[in-house]
Formats: sequence, C-alpha cells, structure tokens
Amino acid sequence: MLLSIKEVAKRLRISVSKTYALVARGELPSYQIGTCRRVSEEDLQKFLEQCRHEPVRRPEHRTRHF
Repeated sequence: MLLSIKEVAKRLRISVSKTYALVARGELPSYQIGTCRRVSEEDLQKFLEQCRHEPVRRPEHRTRHF
C-alpha cells in the first residue's frame, strides 16, 4: 500500500516538512505519481529498521582493591 507524505508524517509523529526533507535527501524512498508523492509501507519499514539503534551495554563498574 502506498502512503501519502501526510500519512507517513503522522505515523512517524514528525512534521510534514521533515518528512519531505527525508524524501528529498533520499533517506526515505518515494514514488512520484503525477503531482503526488507516495511512500510504500515496505520502504517505510526498511527506513525505520535503518534508524533503529540498540542500546550500548556499558561494562559493569568494578571496584579495585589496591
């Protein structure tokens, strides 16, 4: 299913202008259909996976006894 830029922005909870910027920079693939811009749900999911960052595990604090 293809989503409008407004629908994508709503799903990501970001502004429409920020969504257009992601598309313009090529970070979020889209389709130009006439004057309309559409994003596939699959491309949106791939984009989200690329944005995902796992928490970095910090080493446990060890006390030193000298």
